[in-house]
Amino acid sequence: MNVQLTSAEKKQAIFESTLRLISDYGFHGTPISQIAQHAGVATGTIYHYFASKDELIVELFRYSKQKIQDATFRDHDASAEYHNRFVTTWINLVKYYVQYPQVLSFFEQFYSSPYVKEIFTDETVCFQDEISLFLKEGIRDGYIKQLDINIISAAFLGTVIATAKRGTSQYFKFSEEDLENMVGIIWDGIKK
Repeated sequence: MNVQLTSAEKKQAIFESTLRLISDYGFHGTPISQIAQHAGVATGTIYHYFASKDELIVELFRYSKQKIQDATFRDHDASAEYHNRFVTTWINLVKYYVQYPQVLSFFEQFYSSPYVKEIFTDETVCFQDEISLFLKEGIRDGYIKQLDINIISAAFLGTVIATAKRGTSQYFKFSEEDLENMVGIIWDGIKK
């Protein structure tokens, strides 16, 4: 029996296949034909949704960014104490990257590529996203030290990425207590 995928399912299959293949082979080592084969769609189907591989990669960035935002802030209660929201946000992001290491790999490649210029122009600020806005809230409301947002973001995201990478290794797994201890170190370093 031949099951037909809906348009949304095809697009998601293309995105998910692209993530996996780019994680394994990089941007240049992942041709459209390979993505189509992996996604179980015709090459023409990809070109139906995306004018080029470049457009696919830029749209994949937006798709992945939304997934990360949804996962990171899924337990976000704006009325909760800022410290508790900080801990939850940091741990959620680490867990997301551990569960989806291909997304982390994609983001690292994307932010180091010319594609980043497609998203962030002179009018927009690189890394201006929900996490930055959340950290700026902490600075504005006096929970976090009055430091440049790039310093605070680097401390936050750098430790998330390092923790997630270690958490995906076969040699070490972090417990919930380990994650809470690690985010506690970050919080102690940036809290006002």
